[in-house]
Amino acid sequence: MDVNYQLIAFDMDGTLLSSKKEVLASSRTAIAEALDAGKVVAICTGRCPKMVELDLESIGDVRYAICCNGTILYDLVERRVLSASPLEHDVIARALEALGGDDAMIDAFSGRGFFCQASHLDSMDRYNMGIYRGLYRATASLVKDIRAQLLDPSVTYQKFIFHCATPELRQSVRERVADLPVELANSEVSSLEFSPAGVNKGTGLLALAELLSIPRDATIAVGDADNDLGMLRAAGLGIAMGNANESARAVADAVVADNDHDGCAEAIRRFLLESEE
Repeated sequence: MDVNYQLIAFDMDGTLLSSKKEVLASSRTAIAEALDAGKVVAICTGRCPKMVELDLESIGDVRYAICCNGTILYDLVERRVLSASPLEHDVIARALEALGGDDAMIDAFSGRGFFCQASHLDSMDRYNMGIYRGLYRATASLVKDIRAQLLDPSVTYQKFIFHCATPELRQSVRERVADLPVELANSEVSSLEFSPAGVNKGTGLLALAELLSIPRDATIAVGDADNDLGMLRAAGLGIAMGNANESARAVADAVVADNDHDGCAEAIRRFLLESEE
């Protein structure tokens, strides 16, 4: 290969995490090999830092995490936010007004963590989020009224999500908020993610590369879903997992095995480490 790649960034759900929400042993071994070779391995996820920290034992000595769809740059060693991109409170209010009384579970991300309505935890299956119940119980700050919390002017938010009850409702809400100055991304079965305009996983990846003085051409991004499109386009090399959706495959430069069959290890060995040979 002509490029000596120096940094590889992995999405978590559907990429670094298997369908059982675990980091494969093959991924852990390959990450260690990359770090030993002096490469940078980073996480680039829609999750908040507090969620990523739950998997620290599985991802080894990975130091940097690009969280909340690129709106938070986080140091996993020092446990601190390095940078954050805020949402305008007026935009949040307009999004909630557009949602109206429709059935949705809402997450509100701020700094290291996120807020969730306590009453929603027992009905997460209704919003196609049941697989995350344990994660939410371990990391969420529970509130009585999430809409009131999201409208609190004293709190700064970097991302929020409407987990709609159906994909059809998500599409309807997406059409209603199409004129808002935000980044929108479909995720999971029926979720809609909101981030500040112009900020996505791609801008987060480039911000980390700049911090580490790594040129864009020397970066690799690996993902599977719509909220990964920005980083797949921004990276020097975009890699789609074998389980990636059509949108991710369309913008990727290469495809590896799926998240249950060593795709992340393949990405490291075939592209990141192979680039030095």
